[in-house]
Amino acid sequence: MKHAVSLAASPELIATPHPEGLGALLALIDGERKPLPLAAITVRAVIAGDCCRTVIEQRFHNPHAGPIEAIHLFPLPEDGAVVELELRSGDVTVRAECRERAAAEAIFHEAREQGHTAALLTAERADVHTLRVTRIPPGADVTARIVVVERLDKADGRYHWRFPTVIPQRYLPGTPIGHDGPSALPATDHVPDADRLQPPLRLNGGTLLDLEVSVAGPVRQLACSQHAFQVDLDDDGVRVAPSPSTTLNKDFALSFSTGEAEPVVARGWTDGQHTLVVVEPPTRSMPAALPRDAVFVVDISGSMGGAKMRAAQQALTAALHGLMPGDRFMLIAFDDKLERFENDFCRYNQSALSRAERWVAALEARGGTKMLPAIQAALAGDTPEGRVRTVLFITDGQAWNEAELTAAVANRRGVGRFFTFGIDTAVNGALLKRLARVGGGTCELATPSDDIEGAMANLEARFGSPILDDVHVEGRQAARLTREALFTGRAASILVEGDGPLTVVGRGVDGEVRYEVTPARTELALGALWGRDRVAALEDRLVLKPFEEEALRPALLEVALAYGIASRFTAFVAVDRSKTVGGELVEVVQPAELPEGWVDSSRAEASPSPMRASAPFVPPPSAPPPPAPRPPMSKQAAPRAIPAPPAPSEPGLQLALSQDADGSYGRDTARTAAALVALVLLGHTRRKGSRRRAVLKAAQWLQNDVSAIARRALTLLDAAEAGEPLTRDWPELVNAGTEGALLARVLAS
Repeated sequence: MKHAVSLAASPELIATPHPEGLGALLALIDGERKPLPLAAITVRAVIAGDCCRTVIEQRFHNPHAGPIEAIHLFPLPEDGAVVELELRSGDVTVRAECRERAAAEAIFHEAREQGHTAALLTAERADVHTLRVTRIPPGADVTARIVVVERLDKADGRYHWRFPTVIPQRYLPGTPIGHDGPSALPATDHVPDADRLQPPLRLNGGTLLDLEVSVAGPVRQLACSQHAFQVDLDDDGVRVAPSPSTTLNKDFALSFSTGEAEPVVARGWTDGQHTLVVVEPPTRSMPAALPRDAVFVVDISGSMGGAKMRAAQQALTAALHGLMPGDRFMLIAFDDKLERFENDFCRYNQSALSRAERWVAALEARGGTKMLPAIQAALAGDTPEGRVRTVLFITDGQAWNEAELTAAVANRRGVGRFFTFGIDTAVNGALLKRLARVGGGTCELATPSDDIEGAMANLEARFGSPILDDVHVEGRQAARLTREALFTGRAASILVEGDGPLTVVGRGVDGEVRYEVTPARTELALGALWGRDRVAALEDRLVLKPFEEEALRPALLEVALAYGIASRFTAFVAVDRSKTVGGELVEVVQPAELPEGWVDSSRAEASPSPMRASAPFVPPPSAPPPPAPRPPMSKQAAPRAIPAPPAPSEPGLQLALSQDADGSYGRDTARTAAALVALVLLGHTRRKGSRRRAVLKAAQWLQNDVSAIARRALTLLDAAEAGEPLTRDWPELVNAGTEGALLARVLAS
């Protein structure tokens, strides 16, 4: 049986590969240009439900006369767990052991000294890993096979899977304190592991990405990131692959919805030893609407230039239109300085909205990515009783000082909830998800070519108080150390030990809520996923409280070794002892491409690939250029001339972005009623659809109107929310200005 699939994709194709060869990355060795070792990367992912198993094969080739050691700093999904490593050298395959990191490194170094081919995989950060393959024989190929398991994020009825391929240049604060690792950066007093994080940069050419992902079961809607891709359908699901000319310069992002029935609120699966519980937000429940103090923080550093800056402006504008009467807002832009719209919170009204839109339109990218002062400013002061503070942090996340940023959010957790919105072709999802996790909010990730306004419209529905807080499984040991919050449109997943019936408990506005769950059996082994969640939770705590390392290290080691997971304190090591490879060893650090859409800057100078026999590579010192002078941004500053963005064509988006601050359309009853009817007929209500906020605002404004047309429009909304048939006979509204014309379009479609 074939399944109907709604397909959305960007038509962009990757440029023609470098003429010197497919995937040929060249370096200057002994005065001669020779290829670097990474010859090919193959990725095969299989998705079933919200679980994914990904197999990555990295093939290294040695074209030189002597043995080499290839060093590859590369990203992996930040929520994934590395559970297997195999080394294939000729006809020999060796399965790696998961050992304490110091022990694994000692085994690897001993193998190198004895002339054996060996591989060592270490996790530097949640999304940054290092693979070392030593004693690759002259003219030989060696393949490292890595297996990653993860659970997918689900929001607004769609599953999301993202595979990162490049580690971008990121802001590094602090004073250099040494350089012992393969990174192009030195360690600093603020980021002591920076010398293990950043690969050197290559400005042209690239290794081709051979990627294919299979989604099991009926798929109804499928959308891919900026890659051109191929889709194959069969009775078992969908297979997706990017353009054959795709290289390692951007994330591969996939989202899809399935043909499953309307989900129950709470359900579970068990393998007999561990149980996965998924709690869906009730479709007819809404949190209490306390007035908000909304803080919007936007990154205007140099890395946000071009399409990312335009996307951030779109996101900010959409977020401003999502505010409600009675809310207050603050706008902060940051690079290496802070810029403010007002010095304090501004009451939300039409005048303030219009001025804020002009301020947002005048933003431009420049300077460095100093996130810490912006986070501190967003969470400064106290929140008055009876109000809720929410912070929306819009950035690409390109900074290495993760520990101090996370601590800054966690230490002010009581002030408000912290939400993150990441925009990039290679976004730093690990940092942004961690900030949202410790800040009690949610994280949304997008590429500049995505439907930014649509993504922000979905975020608006949860940008505030959760539907349920303190969600947990009663009497069970959960992998995460903190309890979950359940937001509109976003499911909460909890992994616990044991099987059998269980009770999920949460706290809502009307008191305690309880759900009884009888888990279904699954063939999927949940132990590695439970272990990954527990390791991530312990690493979160270690980032926040490094002084507790002595107490946390044994617990983290116990879990990581028990479930065979790469972590801060564990690593995988494999040694091929079947032969000896002699000769002087040369280390080669694989360079990374510049992410698509980025422009070269002083932070991204071309440099020769670091190749050494013993001493670590140290990049040549260079003084950064002085910052360019710039005019201050303030509410008095005249905005620069900016080309007007194209008018949105989707009626729901047009209505959301043209709505006045009070929820009306020009304070006109007929126009506001026409807008509300159009939104309802497009499938949006106060409880579902991406325009929930626009519907809510329009309905609240019409509540005070006793006219027949206002009553009729509100009756239509009530009917939609009750699942009743909807009338499409609205002749009295189709001539009500622009909103009436949009209603006429909806009625004609």
